[in-house]
Amino acid sequence: MKELYYQHTQLQPEYVSKKIKIFLNEDKTGQDLTTQYSLLGKNKIVKANILCEESIIFVGKAIISNLFNNDKVTFFKKEGATCKNGEIIATIEAQAEILLSKERVLLNLLQRLSGIATLTNKYIQTLNKASIKILDTRKTTPGIRLFEKYAVNIGGGHNHRLDLEDGVMFKDNHLIITRNLHESIKLFKADYPEKKIQIEVDAPNQLRGILKDLETPIDAVLLDNMSSDEVIECSTILRNSLTNCFIEVSGGITLDNILNYRNLDIDGISIGAITHQAVSKNIKLEFQ
Repeated sequence: MKELYYQHTQLQPEYVSKKIKIFLNEDKTGQDLTTQYSLLGKNKIVKANILCEESIIFVGKAIISNLFNNDKVTFFKKEGATCKNGEIIATIEAQAEILLSKERVLLNLLQRLSGIATLTNKYIQTLNKASIKILDTRKTTPGIRLFEKYAVNIGGGHNHRLDLEDGVMFKDNHLIITRNLHESIKLFKADYPEKKIQIEVDAPNQLRGILKDLETPIDAVLLDNMSSDEVIECSTILRNSLTNCFIEVSGGITLDNILNYRNLDIDGISIGAITHQAVSKNIKLEFQ
């Protein structure tokens, strides 16, 4: 089944530059008092290694390049490569003041994004089924959503909608306040013919009720918090009535139970945990 939404396979340089400026300003890197009083005006060129301290999927080449765009950087790991404990990701040759003042912003981003990519890849390897996509959600860190969705993609996952404008997803609370779902879908499709329509359902009978009078085809259905038997029932209904509909499941799916979904007739599993529960990886900057 084809992708529902645009896939963030790269970070645009202009976007990275804009965000990095915000992060450096937040940390007041131009007023690094500790570094100033350590060097006492005697700045010097030093070399530093970016080192892995555990096995990771590395993400952050564009960040390193942007932070040290006027310095000499030598990469030993490609974006998305596996990096083991003790291996060098890159070496930077720059003024000590620059390295020390930018160190925290550098490591915060590399550790966070590599953590997301590593966890995403773990879900993919555990499921081990190419026909079922591991999808992210909008459960991301405010301010760095695009970075995090990029990390999911580098880890082998797939991107769901980036924001609320990307497409519509009628979830349980929307369905409560919507007076006429079919009319809402019809009007939306007339206004935005190229955008996707998805509906969240909690039970097979709810799905039957929605499909009964459906006039406008929908692009995807999210089966939320359903048992395996309920998913089988709903996927059978959808394959018979909407052959091109993307079938997504979500809710309480973890590394411990994801194999319960491996043999089901579904197209994707959305897992908020790959962003909001990812643990930052141990990466350090070490002067030579």
